[in-house]
Amino acid sequence: MEKRIWQEIEIHNEKYAVFMTVIKKDDYDPINSTLFPICPEFMEGREENQENDEKLAPYLVYFNGSFRRRMEFEKTGVLSGIDSSGKEHVLHICKAECFQKAIKDLHQMFVTNQIGWVTVNTAYLDRFYEVYCDEKSDIRDWKIDFKGWEADIKTGMLPLWNIEKFTFDCRKFMVPCIDAKYYEHELNLRNYDSESGYMIGLNEDILKIRHEKDRIIMTSYKESFQNWVAYRFAGNVDISSPGYRNEILGNARKKSFFQNYTEYRERRSGSKTELFWMVESFEDNSHVELIDCAVTSKEPPVYLEGDMNPFSDGTVFLMETRKILVLSFRRKRPDADFCEDMVRFFTSQIQMSFCEYKCVGILVE
Repeated sequence: MEKRIWQEIEIHNEKYAVFMTVIKKDDYDPINSTLFPICPEFMEGREENQENDEKLAPYLVYFNGSFRRRMEFEKTGVLSGIDSSGKEHVLHICKAECFQKAIKDLHQMFVTNQIGWVTVNTAYLDRFYEVYCDEKSDIRDWKIDFKGWEADIKTGMLPLWNIEKFTFDCRKFMVPCIDAKYYEHELNLRNYDSESGYMIGLNEDILKIRHEKDRIIMTSYKESFQNWVAYRFAGNVDISSPGYRNEILGNARKKSFFQNYTEYRERRSGSKTELFWMVESFEDNSHVELIDCAVTSKEPPVYLEGDMNPFSDGTVFLMETRKILVLSFRRKRPDADFCEDMVRFFTSQIQMSFCEYKCVGILVE
């Protein structure tokens, strides 16, 4: 009876947790079958635009300093560089758009596959910046003056996540639908790792995707196809590769009957207890703890935004008309590097459930 009840309320998006870390590009281990470059084209230093024309990938730097220093670096916005001829140029910095786009595309893939979205912890990706020149020049060989931020800047860094891209082809015998206008194609998951989760990539030829226990069904006008894209979410992340020293940040949640039952019923009580439970439900909650929450009409003087879901703009409740839900967090580990980012992560996740408020986080020292 217990097993049957558990199966009935099981949440099937548990296999789609996203884990990330960052390494030196030279330390990348292609043998590791659980961690993969978020943008593989950067391994070659080139990328493709929408017309499939190759161009130089942007010059990226990784900011390894504290959150406060990173915010100060971001506000400066301007650096300087000297080219091979000795001429000085004005350089600009901005968030690395390639990684922001990767998260937006990932969210759209969740929507297309009809899998519930859980905020992805983008603490590593938010530390990558693109340095560029107005003249659209290749600045890789320039001497760049980081204006006192040299100790915090790293180059040649590569972010990894547990999502692997692969392709598959049409099986020999397709299944026509009843009205004979569409065809159903199948990706048989019995042929793949059962510990991992699988999704179909964004594809304009696919009209509908349906996930079943051991297979994914795709409805399409096409009778046959080749090289459709799918993604594997590796379940057990391996960090034993040489050079994989940085912490793994993820959005996996603890398995619990209460959590599954709540999501199965799709109801929220809106209580303080539920807020505390939402934070504690994540496996990665060793950096900060929620100690208080309060609703107010005035924003605190200093706060952290829940900005890890940038695609969720344009909701029914306008931000400027909402009351403020202030979430107060305390550090669990004084030496932890990602406390501010974890506050942003938890605040982003809570914002999706309490959309009638503008959720902000503060870190109590």
